Amino acid sequence: MHILMRMICLLALSYMLLLSVPPPWNEEWSMEDAFERLSDFLACPKSIAIKVLQNENMCGFVFGKILQWNGSTSYDLEEICVSSDLQKKGVGKKLMGRLEEVLVEKGVSKIHLITQRDSVPSSFYSSLGFSAIQNLVIMGKNID
Repeated sequence: MHILMRMICLLALSYMLLLSVPPPWNEEWSMEDAFERLSDFLACPKSIAIKVLQNENMCGFVFGKILQWNGSTSYDLEEICVSSDLQKKGVGKKLMGRLEEVLVEKGVSKIHLITQRDSVPSSFYSSLGFSAIQNLVIMGKNID
């Protein structure tokens, strides 16, 4: 039963992720890719995910993982999704507030995330007190 419930939850999360990639991201997710990303992530022993329900239907979620580094405990926020019809109505703010409560209870002192500069998500995070970390840059390299 637990495995079936987990699969249903992962399918719902995957579907939600598929529906939540408007500009600036404009990402093209397949159901399989979304399911795989979320499944891999939720397999992490220190992952924390919170969902938002409206009339018993999932309308948003946030997930990430707790990391220990250099004497402090932080949370890497990987995904936050809110149904497009509920965006800009306080759902994301409440979701992040609840996440912070849970993290404080677990002794987490920082939240880190990656987002696109000068974007709607960036403005959202700034309104919640997030700011760019000076002297850090995200780097990547294609190896195939």
